[in-house]
Amino acid sequence: MPSIQSIANSTSLPTNFVIPLSQISLLQASGEDRLKYLQGQLTQDLERLTADKAMYACHCDAKGKAWALYQVFSQGEEIFMLSDSEAIEKSLPELKKYAVFSKVALTKTDLTWFGIAGPNPEAWLTKQGCQLPQTHLGISCTDRSVIIRQDSPDIRYIVGLHEPLSTQIVETLSEHLYTENLWQVLDIQAGLPKLNAQTSAEFVPQMVNMQALDAISFTKGCYMGQETVARTRYLGKNKRAAYILHARHATDMTPGDALEVQLEENWRRSGTVLSCATLSEETWLLAVLPNDTQTGTLLRSKQQPDVLFEVLPLPYSLEN
Repeated sequence: MPSIQSIANSTSLPTNFVIPLSQISLLQASGEDRLKYLQGQLTQDLERLTADKAMYACHCDAKGKAWALYQVFSQGEEIFMLSDSEAIEKSLPELKKYAVFSKVALTKTDLTWFGIAGPNPEAWLTKQGCQLPQTHLGISCTDRSVIIRQDSPDIRYIVGLHEPLSTQIVETLSEHLYTENLWQVLDIQAGLPKLNAQTSAEFVPQMVNMQALDAISFTKGCYMGQETVARTRYLGKNKRAAYILHARHATDMTPGDALEVQLEENWRRSGTVLSCATLSEETWLLAVLPNDTQTGTLLRSKQQPDVLFEVLPLPYSLEN
């Protein structure tokens, strides 16, 4: 693979970029019971699915803790579910556990995934016969590609390509290749949570803001973990939410790491890291904190107490 560039900070974003996304995978659900089966497993009302729009959804355990956070879409006779690869490794066995009683098959696809933005990558995709979606979470599928549009913090696309396109995009647009950290920064700035091996099955969906992303139906029938998810909403049980944090230093953090807040002369545990993106001059986090946390609050890493993180505003309301 050609050399991959990095950036110093988020104020120097490139105009054009192609980012290999090694940490995401796609599940395919097929069979005549696919919709009915997944309707009983995911938080989203899949009756709302259309061929031109992706939707967020959570897959929870019986206690309402999320195994994985998905982008779900439907094409023809299939339903597809895109998520972090490590979270899928936790989620898929649980999905298959009950699938044996239904006419549904769950398999991984062999697409190679990229994050792209800018006129040059967009023009290249269009030249290959790929159609770019025109709205947020809009989706376009061909026999060679899947494209999902994201509008936050700016317009960008998640692109899944079959061979030979996946090799050709790297070779043709090699001068625009950037590290995956850049995509993670954009996801954090958009307030998009992710779960991996360390954080899967640790949080109720509302603790990672999935209600704000329209990922939870409170009106459809039963699904796995529904009792806890509904109680969290209607009885006001949720006391945590995901927040964006920024430090003007480069430091490596790991999902599951503890964050501390200062109370008078002491520091006490206040939150958990969901995702981290480290650039050469700064670090971005999405972390689960008390839901009364104020913008401007300073926190530190328990493991690296010299680095302070500031809480920044979310791009959406948590009241949804």
